[in-house]
Amino acid sequence: MQIPKAFVFDLDGTVYLGDTPINGVPDAIQQIRTRGMPVLFLSNNPTKTPTEYVKKLTAMGIPVTAHDVLTSAVVMVDWLTQQQPAPRVYPIAEPALITLLTQAGVAMTDDPQHIDYVLASFDRTFNYAKLQIAFDAMRAGATLIATNPDKFCPVPGGGQPDAAAIIAAIEVSTDTRLAFTAGKPSLLAAQAASQRLGIAIDHIMMVGDRLETDIGMGLTGMQTGLVMTGATTPALLASWQGHQPDIVADDVVALIARLSV
Repeated sequence: MQIPKAFVFDLDGTVYLGDTPINGVPDAIQQIRTRGMPVLFLSNNPTKTPTEYVKKLTAMGIPVTAHDVLTSAVVMVDWLTQQQPAPRVYPIAEPALITLLTQAGVAMTDDPQHIDYVLASFDRTFNYAKLQIAFDAMRAGATLIATNPDKFCPVPGGGQPDAAAIIAAIEVSTDTRLAFTAGKPSLLAAQAASQRLGIAIDHIMMVGDRLETDIGMGLTGMQTGLVMTGATTPALLASWQGHQPDIVADDVVALIARLSV
């Protein structure tokens, strides 16, 4: 395996757990930067804006700018703004994504007859009324898209149902299928990260704790490093039949040490 020219780090479960940085990670990231290697942070969680992530990471001793942070919501909003003619979107989402859509000038509507895309996202205010609008829009010809495919969001002491639960509710009630997701492990996310870093996809290593999303980025051509500080257990890794990580380490510190970076 070649030494990567840049690193993309997942956040929760990789860099921090809740509001606490994982031991040694801030220093390890600083070590990478000192060697002149670009670093990007990529999260599938669309419930925070890049500005909010900047504040959180900086408070943990990892100084960043908004340019250093990419989320599934940002990737999705960028994609929507490139579509012609301009689409009308019904977002099932929390305020952070609504804010990004508004700032980008994306047209939003809850009129099922005028919705081009139903945008499913991690939404802890999801209810039957929102499902009904999505149901009616899909039956009227809308396309289902999503920020991220995560089944759950890890939180201290457990987890919360994530976007996949909302996607499934819409799919099963309308007998339709999701068109695509913008976040990991999509090619859209890999291309967005490559563009931000200015480095080709195959020279970037994605470091994360989830097999389906973080290690799944290997299917785009990225190198992948799995850390055992979050969602993946040794038993889950042993039974995993999907794309295999290029390297497995206890944590980010151990991974960087093994790469001799």
